[in-house]
Amino acid sequence: MRTARLLRVVSVVVVTGCAVAIHPSTIASRLAMQESLRLTPRLESTALTSDWTLDGSGTWAAASGLLALVKPGTPAGPIRRPSALAIVNSPDLADTTLEVELRSTAALPDVTPRRDALLVVGYQSPTRFYYVHISAVRDDVHNGIFVVNDADRRRIDSRSDVAPLTDQAWHRARVVRTPATGRLEVYFDARREPIMVATDTTLRSGRAGVGSFDDTAEFRNVVVSGRVPDAGHR
Repeated sequence: MRTARLLRVVSVVVVTGCAVAIHPSTIASRLAMQESLRLTPRLESTALTSDWTLDGSGTWAAASGLLALVKPGTPAGPIRRPSALAIVNSPDLADTTLEVELRSTAALPDVTPRRDALLVVGYQSPTRFYYVHISAVRDDVHNGIFVVNDADRRRIDSRSDVAPLTDQAWHRARVVRTPATGRLEVYFDARREPIMVATDTTLRSGRAGVGSFDDTAEFRNVVVSGRVPDAGHR
């Protein structure tokens, strides 16, 4: 099994099939060593059930370091929410950073103007999570940050001026979530400033992942890092 290639790794443990590198701020106690995690889930067919939780009706495939949503899901059920998610199997995390390379494999905007890829943090269940909707258009329900809290998804950001998913090229994305302040920031490619920002404290911890609302997409070089919260702050 591959482990995360990191500097100053103190120890590596296995959490549900994922390689987890632990970065303690102090090595004074075993508890401190276990507070911070960095995970690199495997992107191969044998890891789809061990390293990932697949949520929704989409069809996923993984091979040679690539996770592909090859058939889009269909939104269904009592609440409006994304139809295909792949969530990294890990402990619930409070402070969370999700880094990933992604590309849309949906038809280009002249055919599919509302094409999308999603980044997920704070995932607690199929009806409780945050997701970042990256699209080729900006409107009330596309290209924004949303919370699903046992009800239809609700937008929580101010509208982004950047709708970058206009091609089928690879892009780098990063989501930074700080539950103590509710701050959620989204960075894209080489932009130094976030393309989206939201503040919300509904969900205090959860897991991270990727997906699409109702299109196809591919993902690679997925890294999740974060802090395991105390039992009283989950």
